[in-house]
Parts: sequence; structure tokens; C-alpha cells
Amino acid sequence: MAKSRSSGPALYCMMVFNVLYPETWKSEDLEHVAEEKQCLQIQACSRKLTAIKDMLARRHMKVAFFGRTSNGKSTVINAMLRERVLPSGIGHTTNCFLSVEGTDGEHSKSIETVNQLAHTLHMDRNQDSGGLVRVFWPKAKCALLRDDLVLMDSPGTDVTSELDSWIDRFCLDADVFVLVANSESTIMNTEKHFFHKVNERISKPNIFILNKHWDASVLEPEYLEDVRKQHMDRCVSFLVEELKVVDLNKAPDRIFFVSAKEVLSARIHHAQGMPETGGALFHSFERTFEVRMCSNCGDWLQDNRCLTMRLKTMKIKRSFMENES
Repeated sequence: MAKSRSSGPALYCMMVFNVLYPETWKSEDLEHVAEEKQCLQIQACSRKLTAIKDMLARRHMKVAFFGRTSNGKSTVINAMLRERVLPSGIGHTTNCFLSVEGTDGEHSKSIETVNQLAHTLHMDRNQDSGGLVRVFWPKAKCALLRDDLVLMDSPGTDVTSELDSWIDRFCLDADVFVLVANSESTIMNTEKHFFHKVNERISKPNIFILNKHWDASVLEPEYLEDVRKQHMDRCVSFLVEELKVVDLNKAPDRIFFVSAKEVLSARIHHAQGMPETGGALFHSFERTFEVRMCSNCGDWLQDNRCLTMRLKTMKIKRSFMENES
């Protein structure tokens, strides 16, 4: 057991309590040492510690974009990459998972080749919606990718009944989720259902909501802010009251109203030597997004310390109960 202890207090606690506690509360001779409730608490802490350990061991951070078909997930990722890397627009739908990762090399295939690959996958009727295609993009072209960030595009949440499989394969290691919503309507039940399932598997997932086209249905400019407030209230209610993943005072910081298509067009013009105009709202999302990603590491470390202390406290209580008996 000394060898296990040297590999870290969290691992040691997990080994001790995963083995010891189930045996103690099940034993009739040791009925005063531990209870089933304590065992379940320990196992829950152990699972969270394992998840945190796995996150810290990974070399990259992962952001997963979800939403209904044709809501503009690929366009948002392209705007962050500052080029049309993923196919988007009329006639293009993402029918499998696409991850964009940074590479230090400058040699890359042309945009047309990437689009041809995606088009081929789209035309392949045998292509599984749970498949994954990895796209490598030069880090020099996108600052976000320099920090080993992975951006993952996904099929629409309304095209499959295999949500559980999606979550197991692609979501359990995601650090941030971005719901890309088409605000010409409200958040749909298919989108809510997906994130409720994510919330069941991951403790308080980090979720951002991007509202696109939110002003498209407003014919009178004087009602613009009223419509915006209506969408904001619905999104806040979803995050705070339904998912319970964020406090009421912090929820508005997770909700944005953007036009990724406008920003992408402006950035492409800028790359061609023309002035870049507009996109202040999308810039605000990117800045908040970057700050949140940086703070995640600190949150994980803090959670690790808290869970380890909780395990130690339970161990002390158990020792006290043994002495009393």
C-alpha cells in the first residue's frame, strides 16, 4: 500500500475507500464503522477525482459545439479560425463529428480539398453520424489553437437517437460546450434533451449559448431590445432553473448574441488586405471564452483539493467511529 500512496494522495484515497468502505458497510461485524450512504459519497468523490485526473493528464482542452441542423455551428468555428475551414452554408450539413486541432507544420491541404472531403463524407450514405474526422490547421493561423485547444463540430442534435453514444464517445472529455441556437425560434426540445443528458453524466458542465439570427425576425427596430431580452430570459431560465449549472447572477455572462457569418466575412476581407468592420459582439464572446478556458485549469485544481480534503475528512470520521466502538 505504501507504493500506491507515493503516487499521490488522491489516488491513494481512491484505492483505500473503493476497497475498504464497501467491505465495512456490508460487514455485520463492522456495522458501526461505515454506512452505505458514506460508501456512495466516497464512490461519487472517487469518480469526480478520476475525471479531474484524466482532464489534467490530457495535453489539450476540448470545446464541443452542438445545436440543431443548419444552426450555424460550422460557421461559428470558421469565424474563430478566421477562414472557411469547415464546409458551411446552404447545401452543407455536418453529418459526422469534425475536430479541428492545431499543428506546428505549415504544410496543409487546400480549403477546397477539405471541403471535398466533407462533401464526400456527406454523400456517403454509409457514413455513421457517430464517426470522427480530424482536421489539422496551422497554429500560426489561429491563436486559439496555439494553446492546444481542440474545436469539435457535430451533426445536429435532431438527426439521431443515439445521444447516449455521442455523449460517451465525444462529450465526457469536453471542457466547454457551446450551444449554437437559431434565435428565429426558441431553444428546441431536442437541444434541451441533449444537454439534460450531458448534465446527467457530467457534474455542472461549462455551457455557453450563442444566439444567432436573433434580430432577423424583428421588423420594427424599436422592438429589438425587447426581443433580445426575451431570448436572454429563456436562456437564463434554461441554464439556471432547468440544468442548474450556473448561478443566476453569472448566467448572463454565458449567453451571447452574435452574427458569426458577418464576422467570418469581415475577417476574410481583413486577411485580403481590406479593413475589418463589425463583429463587436462576437469579439466579446471570444474574449470571455478565452478567459473561461484559462480559468478551467484553476477550477480543476481547486476541485481536486476540495475532493481530496473531503475524502480525508471521511477517513478521520471513520477512525473516530472505530475508536468509539
